Amino acid sequence: MAGWICVLLQGALRKWAFPSLAKPLYLVQDVPLIIAYGYAVLKGHIWAGKVALGCCLVALLLSMQTLAQLIFVDLQLKTAIIGLHQYIYYLPILFLFPMCLKHKEMRRFIRWNLLIIIPMGVLGTVQSRSGKSAWINRTAAGDETAFSIAGSTAIRATGTFNFTQSYSIWCGIAAALVIGEWILPPEKRSFKSRLLLIAFSISASMATMVSGSRTAILLGAGAFFGGLVAALLQRDQKLILRFVGIVLAMPVVAGLAYLLAPDAFTGNLNRLSHPENQREMSTRIEQLTVGFLSEPEFSFLGKGIGTGIQAASSSSTDPYSVKLSEWDNIRGVQELGTFAGIALVMTRYLAALLVIAAAVRAQLQRPGFAYALPIAFTVAPTLAIGDMWRTAPMVATQVFYFMALICGAILYRRESQSIAPLNRAG
Repeated sequence: MAGWICVLLQGALRKWAFPSLAKPLYLVQDVPLIIAYGYAVLKGHIWAGKVALGCCLVALLLSMQTLAQLIFVDLQLKTAIIGLHQYIYYLPILFLFPMCLKHKEMRRFIRWNLLIIIPMGVLGTVQSRSGKSAWINRTAAGDETAFSIAGSTAIRATGTFNFTQSYSIWCGIAAALVIGEWILPPEKRSFKSRLLLIAFSISASMATMVSGSRTAILLGAGAFFGGLVAALLQRDQKLILRFVGIVLAMPVVAGLAYLLAPDAFTGNLNRLSHPENQREMSTRIEQLTVGFLSEPEFSFLGKGIGTGIQAASSSSTDPYSVKLSEWDNIRGVQELGTFAGIALVMTRYLAALLVIAAAVRAQLQRPGFAYALPIAFTVAPTLAIGDMWRTAPMVATQVFYFMALICGAILYRRESQSIAPLNRAG
């Protein structure tokens, strides 16, 4: 829980409270995580299931690849350490935290995150309506570094995060939790008040609409689609009608968003509907999904660019130069070379499919986990295009925490015998 609070507050600490400590605070969420990891090791509380073994295998292969880059490609040690941290450090979340997430803890975690949605929606709306030089829109890079929505005077909201990408992922997660609440019968929801649920729904919608991010909108749509799939799997006519009601209410919410943040609403609409923006979005989707097949020059070992941003060389004379831009995933792939890079992308796609499969399993259990499919259809696209590594650690921790929720829902209903401490299980 402390780690997740740090994830939510990291950006606020860096850009508002302690801007002079922006660099060291970048890893503030690592502190409670390392305490949790150490405690698990000392007590022997490690789930030795398939997820844990898969994570260990990924960590081993990436470490061997990095070692080869250090020896044969003259990779800098600092860059290698940064890269391994981004890839490996957060993997234990997937197999340690499900052990802690019993029904009581999962319910508390979801309640906390639902309560956060309302103030975050308000904050995002205020940021959107404030000027670029406003203190509330500053980032860790200093004043007037906020992005405006293309074709609009509105500022792209970041909430308590430091950058738009992390906020966009949060918007998708918020939508997934709200959809999960609508799936549940009223008596089983985190909060019994229907008015409060409507407030969560409006706040999550507002947070997304003022984000200026097509990613946030698409992930929110993915969460809704996941909820619809859950409703169809349950074959519950009342639940399906509830989703029809949500669709009918969308124009009302859109009208409210226009009244509260007209510039942001118009800017988002322009980004989605303008022919030039549609062509750009089509190109971006192509680069994110299949760009690795055509863009990188052949390099068996790759350069080992670590985080994929400042650590990379963009010199045209460098035979291992990498293409750096906002929209392509080459910086998350070419560091391992063309062949290894394709294997890495395939691994990400496989992980996305496994998350959806696990969510279906969690949904079909009795009792089912209502949030599983909305979360999965938010997380899966993020996994597939590599955003969890490209902008790690913030995106990585957000994605892994909510994957752990799905794992926990399965673990404590189907595999309770697998979680005995290692010193007892042998």
